[in-house]
Amino acid sequence: MKLLIVDDEEHLVESMKASICWKKVGIDKIMSAYSGKQALGVMEQEAADIVITDVRMPGMNGIELIGEIKKKWPDTVCLLVTGHAEFEYAQEGLRHKVSHYLLKPVKDEELLAAVKQVAGEIQAEQEKLRAYLHSQAMVHRNMPVMRANLLNNLIQGRGWPEGKLSEQLLLYEIPVGVGDRISLILIRAEDHHQHYSSSDMPILGYAIHNIIEEMLADGYKSWSCEDIYGNLLFIINRTPDLITDQQLENLADKMRHVVGQLLHLSLAVILSPSGSFPGCLEELYQRCVATARLHTGYEGDFVVRLSAEPVKTSVHIISPLYSPPLLPHLLEAGNWEAARGKLHEIFAEWRSKYNGSGEHLTEIYYALISAFVYFVHKNGRLLADYRLQDPLTLKGAGEMEYWAMEMLDRLQEEVRTEQSESRHSLVTQIQQYVQLHLPDDVSLQAIADHVYLHPTHVSKVFKRETGETISEYLLRLRMEKAVFLLKDSRYKVYEVAGRLGYKNPTYFIKVFKEHFGVTPQEFRD
Repeated sequence: MKLLIVDDEEHLVESMKASICWKKVGIDKIMSAYSGKQALGVMEQEAADIVITDVRMPGMNGIELIGEIKKKWPDTVCLLVTGHAEFEYAQEGLRHKVSHYLLKPVKDEELLAAVKQVAGEIQAEQEKLRAYLHSQAMVHRNMPVMRANLLNNLIQGRGWPEGKLSEQLLLYEIPVGVGDRISLILIRAEDHHQHYSSSDMPILGYAIHNIIEEMLADGYKSWSCEDIYGNLLFIINRTPDLITDQQLENLADKMRHVVGQLLHLSLAVILSPSGSFPGCLEELYQRCVATARLHTGYEGDFVVRLSAEPVKTSVHIISPLYSPPLLPHLLEAGNWEAARGKLHEIFAEWRSKYNGSGEHLTEIYYALISAFVYFVHKNGRLLADYRLQDPLTLKGAGEMEYWAMEMLDRLQEEVRTEQSESRHSLVTQIQQYVQLHLPDDVSLQAIADHVYLHPTHVSKVFKRETGETISEYLLRLRMEKAVFLLKDSRYKVYEVAGRLGYKNPTYFIKVFKEHFGVTPQEFRD
C-alpha cells in the first residue's frame, strides 16, 4: 500500500518518513511532496492509496489539494493535519470526505493508529472487491451449467414465481422471457452401426451439442440442456413470429444430415408445436420424451413434428413419484424433512387428481415399498424386521399415508441411534488414544489421523458429546495425572513434566499453577 506525505516543511516530511515504522501498518512505499502542486504531480505518476497533508501550505492549501485528489482519484483516502488556529477552517474538509483530522503536534502513535485504521479499511474494501470479481468470474465460468440446471428444473415441473424466474433468466443471460412463444427440439443420438464404445457417448453428446449450437447461432435465440435421460433439448424462442414450422423442420433435417456426416450417428429429432413460456414447457417436453420413447430402436434417423393438439390418454402418473429428488435418494441422504414433504406431495396429488383411483394408489404403494426396501437393504437390515417381505393390506390412502410416515419415523429414529452410537464410539477411541499417548505431544491432527477423520469434525463431535474441547480434556487428564505423580516422592518435578508430555518444565509449572493456584513443589510440600 502506498502513502503520500505532503507538507511545506521539508524537515517534518523527512522526519516522518525516516522515524516511523510504516511497514507494520501495511505501508510498503512512502512518497513525499512539499506543496499541493507537487503532490498532484506525484499522484499523476503513481497514485497513492493514502494521503496525509497539512492544511496551511503556500499556493494550494491542503483542503484544495484534497478536493483535486478526490476529483481524479476518488478511492484515495485523505488525512488532514491541522493546528489549533485552523481547526474550524479545516472543517471544510468534510465536504471532501476527509477520513481523519489530526491535531498538531501529532504523536507517532496517533499517526500510526490512524493510518493503520485507514489501511485496514482499504484492505477490507479491496478484499470485498476481489471476492465480488471472483464470484462474478465463477458465475461466468459456470454459466452453461447453471443455465442447463435451470432448464432441467423447469422441464421436471419445478415451478418458479414469475418475478423470480425473470430475474434468473436475466442473470444467466438466457434469450427467452416469460410470455415468449417457444418451440422445443429434442434430440436423441443412436449408434446403430456401433462405430463407438459406450464410454465414447458422453464426449459425442458434447460434440453434437456444439455442432447444433453453431447451427443455431445464425439467426436463432436458443437455450439448451441435457435431460436426465441423456437427450439434448433445445428451446427456440419464436418471438416475434419470424420462424415458421417449416423452417424448424428444415433446420432439424439439416442437423440430422450434418451430425450423420461428421460423426456417423443417427439422430432422432422431435419438434414440438409452439407455446407460451414457461406454462407450456413441461407438457411439451413430456410429449417430446414420450414420442422419442415410442421410436426408440428404429434404425436410421428421422424427424418427427408433433401436432398442435396432444393425444389424450386415459391413464396418468403420480408425477411426484418420479420427479427429482426421488424418495430413495432423500432417504439415502438422510434428508428426512424433505422425504416427509415428498410423501405429502405424493398423496396430495392423488387426492387432487385421482381421488378414488385404486390404480394410482397401487402405483404409490409399489413405489413406496421399492424405496423402503432399497434403504433397508442398503443399510444391511432385513425386510422381515419391517414387515416388508409380504404385501400389506391397506384400506385406503389415509391408512397408506399413515403407514408410510410411521415407517419414515422408524427409519429416522434407528439412523439417529446408530449415529449417536457411532459418535460415542468415536469419543471412546479419542479418549483411549489420548490416554495412551499422554507422554507424547498429542495434537488434534494426530488424533484425527488415528480415527481417519477431518480435525474439524473430530473436534466438533468430541465437544458435542462430552461438553469439553479436546484441549480441555487433555489438560484435565494431565493435571489429574500430575497430582497422582507428585504424590510419589520418587519423581522430580521435571520428570513429572516429561511423563505428561511437557518438554519445558517451566511451562508445566506455569500451567499447573494456573490450574490449581499453587506450584507443583508447593502442592507436594
